[in-house]
Amino acid sequence: MSFQVPIVFIIYNRPEKTARVFHEIKKIKPTRLFVVADGPKNDTDKTLCDNAREVLNDINWETKLEVIQSENNMGNVSRTLSGLDLVFKKVDKAIILEDDCLPDLSFFTYCETLLHHYENDEQVMHISGFNILQEIHNTAESYFFSNFIVPPWGWATWKRAWKKHNPTMDSWQLHKKEIHPNISQEHFKIWTDTFEYLRIHKIGWDIPWNIDLWASKGVGIVPSRNLVQNIGFDDQATYTRIRSHFADIKAMEMQFPLSHPRTKKTLFDKEIEAMCVKLLKDISI
Repeated sequence: MSFQVPIVFIIYNRPEKTARVFHEIKKIKPTRLFVVADGPKNDTDKTLCDNAREVLNDINWETKLEVIQSENNMGNVSRTLSGLDLVFKKVDKAIILEDDCLPDLSFFTYCETLLHHYENDEQVMHISGFNILQEIHNTAESYFFSNFIVPPWGWATWKRAWKKHNPTMDSWQLHKKEIHPNISQEHFKIWTDTFEYLRIHKIGWDIPWNIDLWASKGVGIVPSRNLVQNIGFDDQATYTRIRSHFADIKAMEMQFPLSHPRTKKTLFDKEIEAMCVKLLKDISI
C-alpha cells in the first residue's frame, strides 16, 4: 500500500547518507515526493551533488515526483526555507527528512496519524520525530507536548503552521515578550546570544522556526521514544562536525495505536532545554 502524506527529502552532497535515508522512504512508497536539492560550490562538489541526486533513479513505484533543485549553491538556510515555501504552496501537510536523518519505519505512521489528529488545531505547529532525551520511561502516552522543537531531525508540519514562519529570521527581536518566558534564567544568555547571532548572520533556520512557534504561542509534539537517528556527525556536516553524545541517540520503534495525552501541558521542557543548550555547545555555528 502506498503512503498518502507528501514526503519532503532535503539533499545536498552526501550520496551515501542520501541513499541510506532514501532506502527507508522507498519502503513506504509515498504517492507524492518532493526532493529539495541544493547546488554545488565547485566542481568536486558538483560530482557529489550529482551522485546524491542519482538516488532518484531508484524510484520503482508510482509517485508524483517534484524535484526542486538549484544549479548553484544557495546554502542550507536559503535552500531549506525556499524549498519548504514552494512545497507548502502545493500541499497542506508534509513530512520532512534531511539526508542525515535516518528514521525508524514507524516514524512515518506516527507523523501521518498526528498530522490528521491535529490538522485543525491551530496551536499545534510542529511534530518532531527526534527526542533529544532518547526515551521517556514510565509513561503510557506515545508523545508529549513541548515548547522546544529543536533539533528538527525528522519532523512534520502543516501549511497553516508554516505560514507563521518569519523569513527575515528576526522574530526574536519583534516578540521578546512572548519569547522570554520560554527560556530559563539559567540559560538566558546563551539563548539570546544565539538568537542574535543567527539573526545577524542568517544561518540556522531551525532555532528561528522554534522562535516563530513561541511568537505564535504554539506548541510542538515530541515522541516519548526517539524515532530518528542523526547520522551526520562528521566532517561533511554543516553544523554537526564534532562527534557528540547526540550521534548515539538511536532510532526506536513506535508502538501503535498511539496513546494520546489528555492535555497539552508541557512536562519535560526543563530537561529538554538543558540538552538543547548542551547541543548548542557541541555544534558549529
